[in-house]
Amino acid sequence: MSIEAVSWALNDAPDVPPTALVTLLGLANHAHPDGRAAWPSQGRLAHYGRKGIRAVQRDLAELERRGLIRRGNQRHVQHMPTDRRPVVWDLAVERRRETPAELSNLAEPQSGRPAELVEPVDNRGVVSVAPVDRGVVGDRPGRRLRPTGASPTTYEPSLTIKEPSPRARSLRGGVALPTDPRAGQCPKHRGSPAGNCGPCRAEALGGVA
Repeated sequence: MSIEAVSWALNDAPDVPPTALVTLLGLANHAHPDGRAAWPSQGRLAHYGRKGIRAVQRDLAELERRGLIRRGNQRHVQHMPTDRRPVVWDLAVERRRETPAELSNLAEPQSGRPAELVEPVDNRGVVSVAPVDRGVVGDRPGRRLRPTGASPTTYEPSLTIKEPSPRARSLRGGVALPTDPRAGQCPKHRGSPAGNCGPCRAEALGGVA
């Protein structure tokens, strides 16, 4: 495929019949960059143009009559069987038409190409994007971004392990667990509180060891 030859057929070839344009483009698709040695089969050209072989033959005859193509070096197809050799064509790329001023590269608008956006860049080379306040979406409040310059708060887990309270230790899932009935009792006199045992006070006053 030759981009140069295709560009010539599409933009610069003069006096091309509209019905034969696809046939000329098909030849250019198989030509060298200088427009020489294009030898696609007539069946291939018919496939390109969605037309029949007879129509392609008429196109080639008309293009040759107008001087847009001419027979080239047929030795390019000597390796093929005689009954299956296509004609080698050269394109008359030296012939060119004038491009109207309104279609010049400077005047023609480039439709379909999005405009390039210049994004602000800080002194570190980082693109800064302004936050967007999305407000309320439907019946659900949207996420509001912090203004530029505000540093987001980060969660830092505490490494201090807190011991649970006695009540929390006794509660598991909201249910109070049974406690030891001997907890908080005097070790010598069962039933008396450990911190305020009456028998222990009496023994101390009476001198009982």
